[in-house]
Amino acid sequence: MPARILILTTTGSWGGTENQIAHQARHLLAQGFQVTAGTLMDGDGTLLRELSASPEITTFSLHTTMRTPWRVMDLATRLGDDRPSLVIAYLFHPYLVARILGKLFRRIPVISSFRSGGQEKWRSFLDRMTMPLTDFYVVPSEDSARFAREELRVPEKKLRVIPIGLDIAWLRSPNIPREQTREQLGLAEQDFVIGCVARFHPVKDHETLLRAFKELRGSEEGKYSKLLLVGKGEDDLKVRSLTEKLELLEHVVFAGFRRDLPEIYSAMDAACYTSRMEGLGNAAVEALSVGLPVIATSAPGFTTYLRHEQNALLAPVGDPKAISRAIARVISEPELASRISRQASADALERYSLKACSTAYDALIRELLGSPP
Repeated sequence: MPARILILTTTGSWGGTENQIAHQARHLLAQGFQVTAGTLMDGDGTLLRELSASPEITTFSLHTTMRTPWRVMDLATRLGDDRPSLVIAYLFHPYLVARILGKLFRRIPVISSFRSGGQEKWRSFLDRMTMPLTDFYVVPSEDSARFAREELRVPEKKLRVIPIGLDIAWLRSPNIPREQTREQLGLAEQDFVIGCVARFHPVKDHETLLRAFKELRGSEEGKYSKLLLVGKGEDDLKVRSLTEKLELLEHVVFAGFRRDLPEIYSAMDAACYTSRMEGLGNAAVEALSVGLPVIATSAPGFTTYLRHEQNALLAPVGDPKAISRAIARVISEPELASRISRQASADALERYSLKACSTAYDALIRELLGSPP
């Protein structure tokens, strides 16, 4: 009987983590493992619908909510019934319950995947307290590794840095021409389109992005600029309200949640990310991989792989004027934009392929379970 691997995450809503989980689940299935993917909360269910295309992958949601947190105990029953050989748990709540319900009571090995550059003190306390119950602690960047060492006191023997894996060939192969995608989005060919693919969440700091765009629109360089916002989330109404307040509605396109990322990226002229903190920043790496000039904040996570004036332009966190100036440089200095784009594309291809990520996780699995079937 092949070993069963359970991949556990917080929600079924789609994002960078869920994208990696989908690729990982299919890879492990191809390696001969039985694979189960579970979520603590439903979210919009995109992840589980995505995996349902592979009927060999078992999926479930615990349907946990703020009012019914005890449903997480259903995981204990499932662990007892299914008895997975290994749990790979992404994000804080899943790896906390996996350590307690899986490792402590069921003696099931656990790989914890931390996806940020920091976290609240209470989370760090619980992380440290349960650290003996995880076999490996995986982080996506050196910034995250530094936090893990200094704040979480993760032993070096457990700590592993594994960057995200991207299907770069897919991202670089849009199915329809750029002009057609732009037309669908209401963008003209003469528009200089600055894109941001990110959930609407406080940590992504869309407010700084919008204020920077307002500044840019008032400059000579930015008179033909448009802002393309791709995503959704808890700050959706707040971001739209601020867009209206700044009188930017006719210059900002809200594209919502999109799966056609190759087409979306092909419609952009540059990508801009104003996060206050990142584990790595999946969307920024995607923008690098398709050769877009990237403007970003010097936030933890980004600074691991973004180098100012080499493969990106960086600006201080929360500084709209600096972000605006950086975008203006990309518009007014095409040679600079071309140079950083070429370097960005090469860096992404070298470091962030699906193969590199899968190979690194395979090594951890072999160490815990022995050779794959």
